[in-house]
Amino acid sequence: MTEIRKQRRVAIVISHPIQYFVPLYRHLATDPDIDLQVYYFSDQSIRAAFDPGFGTSVRWNIDLLSGYKSEFVGKNFGTIEPSRYKATFVPEIFWKILRGRFDAVIVNGYALAGNVLAVAAAKLTGARVLTRSDSNVELMHAKRDSLAKRIYVKTFFAACDRMLVSGQRNGAFYKKWGVPDRKLVDTPFTVDNERFRDDSHLTPEARRALRSTWGCTDDACPVFVYASKFMERKQPHLTIMAAARLAGEGRKLHLVMAGSGEMDAELRQLAAAHPELAVHFTGFVNQAEMPALLGGSDVFLFPSTGEPWGLIVNEAMAAGLPVVVGEKCGCAPELVEPGVNGYLVGDGDLDGLTDVMRELIAKPDLRRSMAQASRDRIARWGLRETHEGIREAIGLPRALP
Repeated sequence: MTEIRKQRRVAIVISHPIQYFVPLYRHLATDPDIDLQVYYFSDQSIRAAFDPGFGTSVRWNIDLLSGYKSEFVGKNFGTIEPSRYKATFVPEIFWKILRGRFDAVIVNGYALAGNVLAVAAAKLTGARVLTRSDSNVELMHAKRDSLAKRIYVKTFFAACDRMLVSGQRNGAFYKKWGVPDRKLVDTPFTVDNERFRDDSHLTPEARRALRSTWGCTDDACPVFVYASKFMERKQPHLTIMAAARLAGEGRKLHLVMAGSGEMDAELRQLAAAHPELAVHFTGFVNQAEMPALLGGSDVFLFPSTGEPWGLIVNEAMAAGLPVVVGEKCGCAPELVEPGVNGYLVGDGDLDGLTDVMRELIAKPDLRRSMAQASRDRIARWGLRETHEGIREAIGLPRALP
């Protein structure tokens, strides 16, 4: 006899459409056991808006609204800055949740006033409250937080029934705040692996043509790519310095710097000071073009010292690249197995970064084996696994129907 389960009505409350998260919403929307509704405080990302991290106006050029039910709340969703706490104080979200008869409400962290309103309404209705973030225990400040913040965060976490744990360091973060194990549910931090796997697969002719636009015309020359914001904590200058050292040794390599931001002029000046280095700056790369960028490259570099997670690493692995990642990145324990699919480097460790790049230049067979290891590893860390974690957290069997 077929078991008949009550469909769970689930609300997700989040700042704005985020390119990394929308594929998960579409995945959840296919679940016959879940009736999903997403609420946004802002339409930033589907309209052009200045991004201080990139130092330019950004509008993602992929579809972020189809395939699931969503709604923008409040009268000012077209003008507010969604990362500002008070800007999301939109009473409408309280009433949406209060009247929505939801079984579960998912909010992305405690840093928005609108999330607090949603949690308050959910508690009044008896809905299960879940929170999701990529907060990383490695990045917690040694300095003691203010009493006001400690009271605020502990009260918020006490109101949550489950924490959707993105990885080991995120789980450790919650435990540091005194959250009991019974509230923690493994819910991997994931991206649309299939899109990056498929769209990064270039024909030899297309790959050669793309690389030639970067100034690399030698198929055997390894292309190292950095693709993220040009900001101090992500350490993009280390990639140029390490590559310049290797070029000075006579090593054959090509460096692609994909991105923009506060360090743009500084990085270009640094590269210009090393004429022996073959380097190409692409400028800001939008989402539709990112898989091909990765597909034309051979190794991904991300020596960041302050990354809560680093979803670009997921994308690079799905595209089949060895990854060189900062050891404090939230994704490091789950995604990087040193010597198998990449390497970890310490904060500001120029020598360490140079050494692993040198090894990858010298060993093309190692690059190929690491590329396959990245594909295999990320295939087990995808939207399905995240979906299963959310099912468990809202009281459904973990396995998808």
